[in-house]
Amino acid sequence: MKKNIAVLSLLIFSVPAVYADSFEDFKTQIQAQGEALLTPFAEDFGGIIGGNDFHSGRALGFPGFEVGLGMTVQARPSEGNRILRDAGVDAFGMPLLSAGVGLPLMGTDVVVRGFSYSGLSVIGGGLRYNIFKSGVLAKFMPDLSASAFYDSINYDYFKGNHMSLNLVASFDIPVIKPFAGVGIDRTKLEIKNVSALLDGVDASISKPRYTLGVSFTLLPLTYLYGAYSSLHGQAAYNAGFGARF
Repeated sequence: MKKNIAVLSLLIFSVPAVYADSFEDFKTQIQAQGEALLTPFAEDFGGIIGGNDFHSGRALGFPGFEVGLGMTVQARPSEGNRILRDAGVDAFGMPLLSAGVGLPLMGTDVVVRGFSYSGLSVIGGGLRYNIFKSGVLAKFMPDLSASAFYDSINYDYFKGNHMSLNLVASFDIPVIKPFAGVGIDRTKLEIKNVSALLDGVDASISKPRYTLGVSFTLLPLTYLYGAYSSLHGQAAYNAGFGARF
């Protein structure tokens, strides 16, 4: 357990190094090779945002509150993502700091989240809804929830948005809580500040995402999680920690 916690912690706190200027060659590569590079880049970019969408099948419910830091690292760019591949980028990722609160009478959570670093900002939020919540009479049944997110993207050389829908199940058992989920990411990016010929060109793509992981309850009201994801067919790793009240 201690070894797993150490690995997850290292992964989380090394995100700035994994991310650091992964996209700094975007302008150079797209000027050299053209707008066809934008779609596969958008596919990978949306995946590392959507990979942070969930770590549990149980929504907070009123009067619950949660704050946490999650992150997703894709092991390597997809085959078609020549912007990152030709720039020599291997693993790349993104963290998101989030906060959520359960709304009264609706069984729905409101979540806000964001990230800003080295010219890139991602700001967004969404809703999470309990489809089924386990309890005393159904303690062996999984929690099941659905969620939807919208994120605004802004970088020195592109802007756009990311939208996602998710369905996730988890077991609310002591200490170790396994979870599994599926989502779909729709990402749209538009080129800016590159050249008169390319500025304003946009591309959008929608692709599925699958995640399998486990959350650990280390101390009362706190959690640490790790997961493996297939982001549109690409291997990725998720980790995070936070507190639920």
